[in-house]
Amino acid sequence: MTASNSTAGAVHVENVSIRYGAKFAIQNVSLTIPPQAITAIIGPSGCGKTSLLCSLNRLTDLIPGCGVTGLIRIGDTNVLDRRTDVIALRRRVGMIFQHPNLFPMTIRRNLELPLREHGLQDRRGLQEQIECSLTDVGLWTEVRDRLDRPALSLSGGQQQRLCLARALSLQPSVLLLDEPCSALDPQSTSVIEELLLRLRATCTVAVVTHNLAQARRIAERTALLWPDTNGSRLVECSDTQSLFESPQSRVTEAFISGKVG
Repeated sequence: MTASNSTAGAVHVENVSIRYGAKFAIQNVSLTIPPQAITAIIGPSGCGKTSLLCSLNRLTDLIPGCGVTGLIRIGDTNVLDRRTDVIALRRRVGMIFQHPNLFPMTIRRNLELPLREHGLQDRRGLQEQIECSLTDVGLWTEVRDRLDRPALSLSGGQQQRLCLARALSLQPSVLLLDEPCSALDPQSTSVIEELLLRLRATCTVAVVTHNLAQARRIAERTALLWPDTNGSRLVECSDTQSLFESPQSRVTEAFISGKVG
């Protein structure tokens, strides 16, 4: 794997609130996302899971009317400090979305473009990094003979793995994934999950998922967000086995048993 392996990838969220205009999505959420582990963020639709994820690399800046308060630290970086270099932050904190968001270009160009934007211009260096990133996600043998074909000609699972390869090519210390398998078939889902399990050795991984079985399969820690009258709150965050087998909150117990949510 090519991602950075360091405790600098630990994510600390303290009393974070996110609002859209006057309406709060989440209120006073505090949790730690540890390095070299997968943390799943679960909860019913509309409880602010994606908003929380997007705040970690300041994608919330791109949403008109969105405000984020509190403290978010990734290593020594104060994410919400207006002096923070957002471009450098997003290189360090990669994001994978629910649906593959490939550029309407070739497979090669999808990987070259971000590498060139971040300063890698050497042709040989580009080729080596492209091969390494595609190998990391198990795509190299599948696409090495068609790198100059449109990326959108790939299957859905291959497209999502190409998005992962693109993110990994920038050697992030943190990888954020928003429902990365929701549009994939079971076989492609299994491939992505196996990849994430390998990635946890080299970077911090946070996954938003509605699939509780997936959270149990891949996550060391799980956090449950729950809607409240004025923004969602964090109900519980603990190691995954404990949360599912010995929940501390009645809300957690009801949610994981399917009684609510």
